[in-house]
Amino acid sequence: MRVWDTSARGEMNARTATRRDKGLLKCSGGGNGEYCQKSYLRKLWRQRHSHATIQQIVPRTRIRKKRVLLALGWNSTRFLSSIGQYALEAGWHLETRTFFSETVPDGWHGEGLLVSHTLNRDLQKFMRRQAPLQPTVLIGGNPIGLRLPQVREDNRAAGALGARHFIERGHKHFAWITPHMASHVAPVAVDRLEGFRAGLQGAGFQCHILEAPAEFRRQQSWLVEKLRKMPRPLAVFALDDQVASETIETCLAVGWRIPEDIAILGVGNIEIACKCSHVPISSVDVSEEDVGRRAAMLLDKLMHGGKPPSHPTVIAPRGVIVRQSTDSLILTNPVSRAAVAFIKANLHRALGLEQVAEAAGISRRTLYRLFEHDLRLTPADFILQARLEKARRELSIPGKKIAAVAAQWGFGSASTLTRLFRKYEGMTTEAWQKANAIIRVQ
Repeated sequence: MRVWDTSARGEMNARTATRRDKGLLKCSGGGNGEYCQKSYLRKLWRQRHSHATIQQIVPRTRIRKKRVLLALGWNSTRFLSSIGQYALEAGWHLETRTFFSETVPDGWHGEGLLVSHTLNRDLQKFMRRQAPLQPTVLIGGNPIGLRLPQVREDNRAAGALGARHFIERGHKHFAWITPHMASHVAPVAVDRLEGFRAGLQGAGFQCHILEAPAEFRRQQSWLVEKLRKMPRPLAVFALDDQVASETIETCLAVGWRIPEDIAILGVGNIEIACKCSHVPISSVDVSEEDVGRRAAMLLDKLMHGGKPPSHPTVIAPRGVIVRQSTDSLILTNPVSRAAVAFIKANLHRALGLEQVAEAAGISRRTLYRLFEHDLRLTPADFILQARLEKARRELSIPGKKIAAVAAQWGFGSASTLTRLFRKYEGMTTEAWQKANAIIRVQ
């Protein structure tokens, strides 16, 4: 008997069937002896595919897009946005059900898999079972128990940026806060802490390590007890924005001011956490969009037969996004405070160091000495960083012209501002605007 090929043929040529086959197709009512082909084929289809998956039913000749599954334990919309954009450009079919609902997609088959660390044990088992079956890329710094091509953020650099950010604001007392045991077992936490420590030690400072207890109900009272024993003002570097938000809530409940008593910095720049906090949270932007896109690019290369890299691809952080939780300078010397106040009030015009020294009532040499001692910056570097911070805030507003921002904050020209952005941000002003526009949409 001729077999009906549902996956490759579109029609059955009845004329090539044997007499026996034609007998099977004959209508039970007799009549003129017509063949009930459609009825027979529908019955055959139901028999063969009553338990089939969609992938088995759809003819292979119609599946033109590569099927890629997202199985991410850290559900960042910034990852999804950048991966989705690449999938659109590359013509993938992107399976996102696991991303949104953590559904374990048992029985899934496809051409590519993007994974990240998860606490869901069923999803962990699926990842370990599925990862060897097709090209797979691990996103992020925490492992899943398999040796895989990896794209991750530079967490040591993120920690070092946190240290520099606090030191530039005059802090001398520091703490690191993280969930229970994370600083010992999670590579992301370990790297962020080590980068923070190294940045502080290079400037002659140390930091207190605060690891929250495992029991959630005890965490707030435990944190209050620990922070009460520490000197003020205190700079706290949190593992991520969620920990930073919880720390701010605890401090405000006790009556401590943010950032005057305790300045708090997070990591991740998760806008829904940072902007919706009681006090908007400053955060290290670890370039999640870039990490997601580079992971998708690597997976595409592997799906086309490319060789996996021998080392992880590490993406540098963009910098610190300054918001209210750290936006203060810790200056005990009234002369330094006067000099800084004069600088901030005159950033929009040409500003010479002689003018600053005169406003503070000191010599230019004394001005240098005070800034080096209190801020670990020269007066010229402080002015430049203050202007760059103003420029970042202006450029994050949709429609702002680069030339107008450069003129407004004393850079002289758009080309000068672009050159400085290349040096300090690692990208042009245009690229910086585009990257921050993506963050606002999300």
